[in-house]
Amino acid sequence: MTTVSMVQATPTPSHKTSRATASPLLEQFLGAAKVEASRAVTHRQDVLAHVGGDNYSAKEHEILEPDDWMHTTGRDNFTAAEVQVAKRCHGFHMELLRLEQTPTASHYELIHYDVPILDPEMHVLRLHGLVTREMDLTMTAIRSRPALTEPVLMACAGTGRTLQKKRLWAHVPWGPDSIGCAKWTGCSLAELLKEAGPLPDAAQVIFTGADKGVEKGEVQYFQRSLSLQDAMNGHVLLCYRMNGEDLTPAHGAPVRLIVPGWYGMASVKWLTSIEVTAGGWWGHQMDAYSFKRTANDPNAVPLQQLPVRALMAPPGVPEFVSRTRIVPPGRTRIEGRAWAGAVDIERVEFSSDNGLTWSQAVLGEKNGPFGWAAWHFDWEATEGTFVLCCRAFDVAGRCQEEGSDETFNWGSFGNTAPQQVYVKVDTRIGSVGSHIDLTREQKAAKEALQAEAGLPAEHVRALYGAPGSQ
Repeated sequence: MTTVSMVQATPTPSHKTSRATASPLLEQFLGAAKVEASRAVTHRQDVLAHVGGDNYSAKEHEILEPDDWMHTTGRDNFTAAEVQVAKRCHGFHMELLRLEQTPTASHYELIHYDVPILDPEMHVLRLHGLVTREMDLTMTAIRSRPALTEPVLMACAGTGRTLQKKRLWAHVPWGPDSIGCAKWTGCSLAELLKEAGPLPDAAQVIFTGADKGVEKGEVQYFQRSLSLQDAMNGHVLLCYRMNGEDLTPAHGAPVRLIVPGWYGMASVKWLTSIEVTAGGWWGHQMDAYSFKRTANDPNAVPLQQLPVRALMAPPGVPEFVSRTRIVPPGRTRIEGRAWAGAVDIERVEFSSDNGLTWSQAVLGEKNGPFGWAAWHFDWEATEGTFVLCCRAFDVAGRCQEEGSDETFNWGSFGNTAPQQVYVKVDTRIGSVGSHIDLTREQKAAKEALQAEAGLPAEHVRALYGAPGSQ
């Protein structure tokens, strides 16, 4: 028989909970990371087998969906709708790749609908469904539970969307900048579910946020699910603090899910309900966040674990409009971060000639099981124009895909083509008041002016192929 209880407790300041007192949770967390590392490799194999460059292309999509109107091949035709969602869903500030911890205000945000304003004093999270003991959890009860604080690299499913030349325009036009690595504090979902006691038929856990809107013509709350096995693996957290402070409204206050090592859509914000079910539920946000060949692909691969990736902080200083980077001649330290979910990084490579040749960078340690690792390379910059690139490899043998105009999946998800940064090396950048003419770079943003600008195609692509990279 199922019982329902209102769970209250005396608050315990979570920021004072040490790793020593949370050691059983930490051991569970570390054990879950090993499981996730193995699954991440299998997941990437499944993705590449379905929509990888060797198995599917933009040309094949044109044959399968000749009447498709949801994708564009233009680089300077961002729609008003794309600009609108981009203004609401800001990216990471790439220069902050020099920092181990992403400041809250610079962590990427994707907000599908509106930001709900929830009173933490009145908020109740309901745990219900196929459990022995249903619970109504107050924030006091959630905060009083044993907690972990862990750095978690989070990346949106659409990271690199604009790197796909034939991109989905009905979504946020992310470059490689929809990322962040914050420290999250919360209690274990697995331990909470154990206390609730899943019944024998339980197989799936559905998470519902307070944000409500319309997608694909359907009125809905934002909902995602995990298998019961994934939910009880030991790495999923119910978080209420970010970087040592209470969650901000835009980041899911007062409580949200964090699923370390998975794409960001799994980490439901403004959590109101956790429902344990017998399985079979497949809501809009599950279908939408899948690797597909066509809009209604019967063999779609759901997005789950993160791939391997490296990014660099753009060196030097930027020109305001084009974001052209300008550095002085001489040794320039290129700094960045690399990640691979729960998998360890094997190496990072750097190129100053747009990927024609590569050199190994100096790689540091990851800052946590699901965090990222610092890397650097000392580049001897000489006068001229360069396209800098970086790429990462993990210990499981995964690597980033090479960029191609034929890369295609319907949602423009998970593109891992190496970052490109357009750089001019010029001694004048060291003198305040000196003049550097970057008119050509500005004109290259518009296709109609590119011939007049006269930049090589590879330079135009580096500058504007993935807004947010510079």
